[in-house]
Amino acid sequence: MPPNDKRTRVGDRVTIYTRGKKKIYCADFCLDGKHQRVSLDTRNKKIAIQRAVKIDADLASEKYSTPPPPTKIDAAKDMYLAFLKSEGRARRTIVRYKGLLEVFDQFCAVRRVTQLAQITMLLFDEYRATCREIHKVRTVLHESTVIKQFMKWCRLRKLISQNPIEDYRLEKPKFAVLGGPSMDQVNAILAASTEPRHTHFAVLAFTGMRSGELQRLQRIDIDLEGNWIHIVSRAGAETKTRESRKVPIHPRLRKILIAARPPVKQHWYFTAGPSKRYPNGGNWINPKRVNDDFLKILKKLELPAGRKDGGFTTHSLRHFFKTYCINCGIPKPVVDVWQGHKIDMSVGAQYYKLSDEDSQKFMSRVPFPEE
Repeated sequence: MPPNDKRTRVGDRVTIYTRGKKKIYCADFCLDGKHQRVSLDTRNKKIAIQRAVKIDADLASEKYSTPPPPTKIDAAKDMYLAFLKSEGRARRTIVRYKGLLEVFDQFCAVRRVTQLAQITMLLFDEYRATCREIHKVRTVLHESTVIKQFMKWCRLRKLISQNPIEDYRLEKPKFAVLGGPSMDQVNAILAASTEPRHTHFAVLAFTGMRSGELQRLQRIDIDLEGNWIHIVSRAGAETKTRESRKVPIHPRLRKILIAARPPVKQHWYFTAGPSKRYPNGGNWINPKRVNDDFLKILKKLELPAGRKDGGFTTHSLRHFFKTYCINCGIPKPVVDVWQGHKIDMSVGAQYYKLSDEDSQKFMSRVPFPEE
């Protein structure tokens, strides 16, 4: 213990002094009859006294609690991901969060920050500035939100005594209307495409489903007799909302599906061609390759192509479906149900229920003209 002349009394209960080669200030006091020594994380005596005064006041009001033991960011990350898994979060969500948190951990490690308690608002500022150099504004917002959620969880689990970025305000960028192709442009795209892409693009355009949902369609999900496409959330192949739904088959799409009906023994409704791993084919399609072929057709037709250039992608067919249906007089809540979008939580919206009969009637009214 250092000599008494180097110790400074703060209040009635706390004494501060420096320790180690770096001369970091620590606070000594008693709590429940036990000696406590807490690092004040500063070499500045004035700041150390301010923090010691806070400890002394908390001790007097019996609000003080001992700080949690140091926890490494990497260890906290693993615990958080395990928690998300136990809560039943989608595998894709966990994989995405894992990647973001690993990048944040590496960013901190380069700056010699390895403990949760070492994270500061200034460090978070620097992290966001680095992200802006390589990502779009909305992507930076998403990544920052994930980090904030992670730190909030750490605070609630008492891995840190305070969340250093709890009061950090994230400004939401103005929403940009992405839109989608027109009906004439969709017809031109379908006319220029060949099988099997013609059917892939038609299903996306006339159901409004996501390309990942198209990929996971099984043969049993296409009910031509009942006139439904069932988009099922299965274990390991969940939908984005983790809920199943069904979409009526439009008369125009029905003709296309009948013509492209797969073999009886085929598990997936749409399959990729032969490959080294699957010499006989039969594996599910790759949404990225579907999108790549979609972009090639767009460029051939001299239509705006690719998100980076502000053009269309296969996801734009989902935008087309919603816009076209609503503009043709189909109620928005109906289209929301078809696309798996959450209906607003107003009292009136919660009263709404779409019957199978009405769903089929609404779909038959959508005027998707022939090519």
